[in-house]
Amino acid sequence: MRASSAVLTDTSVRLWELVFPAPSVLMGRTRAAYVHLDNLIAYSKRDRDAKVDAYLACYRPDETLLLFFLRGDLVNATAIAPIGRFPIAISEALKHIRAEPERAEIAFHEASAELLAAMYAACVQTPEPLGLDPANPDTLFRGLAERKWSGVLELIGGGNVSYVRVKDGRFAGGDFAGATAGEDPRAALVRIFQPVPPEKVPRVTARAVAGLPALPAQATPALVQVFRQFVWDVTDAVEREVPGEGVKRVEKVHARLVPRYDVLRRIEVARGGEPADPICEPSHLAEAVAALVHDALQELEVVHPGIAPRVVRDAGREQRFALAAVGFFERLPWHLDW
Repeated sequence: MRASSAVLTDTSVRLWELVFPAPSVLMGRTRAAYVHLDNLIAYSKRDRDAKVDAYLACYRPDETLLLFFLRGDLVNATAIAPIGRFPIAISEALKHIRAEPERAEIAFHEASAELLAAMYAACVQTPEPLGLDPANPDTLFRGLAERKWSGVLELIGGGNVSYVRVKDGRFAGGDFAGATAGEDPRAALVRIFQPVPPEKVPRVTARAVAGLPALPAQATPALVQVFRQFVWDVTDAVEREVPGEGVKRVEKVHARLVPRYDVLRRIEVARGGEPADPICEPSHLAEAVAALVHDALQELEVVHPGIAPRVVRDAGREQRFALAAVGFFERLPWHLDW
């Protein structure tokens, strides 16, 4: 299989050659066609020994995808492409991986929660323009010390990707691609800046970001579908109460709320659409849908007191535990008796 020639933005490093820190290898880099992705995800979620913090890297012809796991649950995803780096919906990432398995490779590595947060931050946060020379480690770290800068420094040398945590300008730990077990972190850091023959000077790319205290969890495809089904059922109920006008009323409320809740662009009112899943935390999704449902049912509640809680209860009965787990019902003003 011919490797991709796609290059990481602002570097000469090919995406296909990126190597991320691998504290513990759960599955070495393998052609995607040989990997049953659904089984791997199910195993991570259900098997006690597999419920670990980890990441899956998928190398495709034009991008590298990173899927993040916490305690075995797939919680977030990002994409690295020649045009840049960005978060991506979990469902979209899985769709990309399944699209061309014969032209992709997958690696699955256990990792610390700190490393996962650093990898995610490097993909989604805007780099800080520190104006430092990454090829000269002395001036690089002296500059960080003078600024008393805190954050995550991503260093890429020869395709190896390392993450250095800095606190008030001082080295506070790191994760290094190619590091051996028990290797001193400072020795691994020095190795990044050693030139690789035939090059005479090191070619290192630095990316400084603020970092994150923890890896955020994205609303899963299953949760998104639960909320979509709920909105559809509420819309159907409103249409039954106001034939010929119900759907239009909900659509007007939806259009009014979209500027405030961008996530609603991905939650359609009528059945049949297939928009991409939103990229947001579960609490943000719950808040947006609660606002939509509240405003859509409030008018009916004025005319028919008691109808709003009945509609919510009927629409959410089957998935009430999943909805309650993200605090959805608490965001509505009506008391619900199940």
